[in-house]
Amino acid sequence: MIRHAVLFLTVLSLVLFLSGCTGQWLEGTWEVDREATMEAFGGTRSESEQPGGFLGDVIGGVQKGVSRILVNQMEDTTIEITATEVRMTRGGTRISHTYEVVEYPSAGTVLLRYADGEEVTWNRTSAGIRRRLTPEGDIWIHYRRKR
Repeated sequence: MIRHAVLFLTVLSLVLFLSGCTGQWLEGTWEVDREATMEAFGGTRSESEQPGGFLGDVIGGVQKGVSRILVNQMEDTTIEITATEVRMTRGGTRISHTYEVVEYPSAGTVLLRYADGEEVTWNRTSAGIRRRLTPEGDIWIHYRRKR
């Protein structure tokens, strides 16, 4: 029985380590990655989904304008993530949220629930992490490790 428990714990630890489900990749100090965020805003729809002509130009222009405003507002934001808390500092003002892990929907993805009930999805990317802006949306804010 003890041998089975040890084997189970060993396999479980190995699976969590290899799948990135420990959440340690999320911990650290992060800053907004302006270039990756702007690129993501421009790529939210494929060419075939974009309306053509004047309407397509208007939608594209509005999308770029909104993305620039959003990124400019978040420019000086620093995020510190610990095992139990997310701290956002902007312009000298700090907001802290304690959180619990709701689930790991896939390797490199974690859904957190803040103490106020807000649920936020975070992903690991090749350059850092990204946070889903709205629960059901396809807009992400990208972050890189603070230098």
